[in-house]
Amino acid sequence: MKQLLFFLLFSIAAQSQSFTNIDNVVAKYPRFFKVEQLVTKIKKDFFSDEDKVRAAFFWLANNIRYNLEEYYNPKQRSYNFRYTTESEKKQKLQAIKDKIVADTFRTKSGVCEEYAQSFKKICDLLNIEAVVIKGNVRNTPQEIGKLENSTNHAWNGVKINGKWLILDATWAAGFEQNGRWVKQFDNYFYNLPKDKIFKTHYPANTLWVLRFGRMSLEEFYNQPIYGKAFLNSKVELVSPKTGVLSVNSVRQIKLKFKNLDAKSLIFYTFQGQRYAQKPSILIEGNIATLIFKNAPKNSYLNLFINKEIAIQFKTK
Repeated sequence: MKQLLFFLLFSIAAQSQSFTNIDNVVAKYPRFFKVEQLVTKIKKDFFSDEDKVRAAFFWLANNIRYNLEEYYNPKQRSYNFRYTTESEKKQKLQAIKDKIVADTFRTKSGVCEEYAQSFKKICDLLNIEAVVIKGNVRNTPQEIGKLENSTNHAWNGVKINGKWLILDATWAAGFEQNGRWVKQFDNYFYNLPKDKIFKTHYPANTLWVLRFGRMSLEEFYNQPIYGKAFLNSKVELVSPKTGVLSVNSVRQIKLKFKNLDAKSLIFYTFQGQRYAQKPSILIEGNIATLIFKNAPKNSYLNLFINKEIAIQFKTK
């Protein structure tokens, strides 16, 4: 997700407090089995579009469990139907989407398509403009440099007061750990910072790409993998910005970061290492150079900040 300093701090605190109030109300909601029941409750409790959107997002992320079985063993989704007019086509497509939403609320389970379609349906019923955005995401360092032309994820855009917010209820809901789903709400994926979207999400639609900057799909896949500790900080990777690192003749790797707090606990591992190590750190102004020794080729470098994974690279 980040003028006077007082104004900035006050604005962040006020926004956070506002979310806290909304989240506390929604946390007491029952596990509705129909989307219309949730919408009715949201309409009763909240008045502004901003509050309604936050309520919908928070409920979905906390009540729909990610279906890991479906993720690892995806079913072929194909829908065949006939139509004679464009209006009939739209009606039948909407019926398919409505069934996806109904099944999601009934089972309280789904993958990204279920989260994204459910959020859009809630917004439709609330008369708030929203879209499902298809595109690409990456989760592991094994994916660095491996261009995937077909889309592998879905998330949402919602228009509030003339501005688009980008939301991902799937990634906000939790994460996988050792083959199990860990439910843990992550606020970062509510209104993703525009300047960081390409670190995690790449839209298939060129119009959405141009709204956030200039980057090709190949450039997206050649980046490092950015973790929560990096995304939630002001740290910037200065060099190299590619996700594939060349190990030099003395088996060293150097990374430069901006705004990295030297007081942070900074450790790293290469693939297969049992114990984490501390890199050498050189500070010049607001630039920190991290030096990693005995770097193996054809491995993965994992950098941790304050015990959380921050950024991952491949080595060659």
